[in-house]
Amino acid sequence: MPLRSPAPQHRGGPPGFSLLEALVTSAIFLIVLYGVYLVYDVGQASYTSSSRKWDVQSQARVALERMGREVRTAGYANPKVSDPVVIATNDAFSFHADLDGSGATYVTYSRRDCTGTVTTTLYRNVSTATFCGGEPFVDGVTALTFTYYELNNVPLPYPLTSTYTLDSQGAVTGTATPTTPAAGGQRNRVRQVKIALTIQQQIGTTVVPFTATTDVALRNLLP
Repeated sequence: MPLRSPAPQHRGGPPGFSLLEALVTSAIFLIVLYGVYLVYDVGQASYTSSSRKWDVQSQARVALERMGREVRTAGYANPKVSDPVVIATNDAFSFHADLDGSGATYVTYSRRDCTGTVTTTLYRNVSTATFCGGEPFVDGVTALTFTYYELNNVPLPYPLTSTYTLDSQGAVTGTATPTTPAAGGQRNRVRQVKIALTIQQQIGTTVVPFTATTDVALRNLLP
């Protein structure tokens, strides 16, 4: 009886990937990795934008809260001041009050520096002698408007226009001083002020704006 030769034995480990399989696997991995990157990039951009929006909104609200608190004291002093509202234009407001019990002073809010140039900075000037410029209060301001009302909510001037200077007294420059408000004049009849403030910041090519408003009653001038 003839003897059969034993079957050949395979040596070594399992067969490896072919070049085509390796290329396909790498391509799939890169596609998945790119998808993960896109999801991360969109999420990061959304977080940055939301964070910046919150920052802009916080700045506007904090600025308006302080402005409202101080404007509300216009006319407060002992003895009472005779010129509570000194400058009242569409983009500048100056009032006379004792803010902290140390004596009456003039407080001016405006985007104008002491050359009369409108800037992107909201200035706050506290002085007994000057009515322009001051310390930078908020940066990135693109709009600041003041609207004034009498006791019966009639706007000053009436009819309301986009630009105005009550009693023809505009914002001053340098060391100039405004005229004294006359009894019965427009500045002397102001009882409420509406403030609108717009701040914006830029992230790359995206502009993030925010506008906040507040209505302030001059409680020391109310009957």
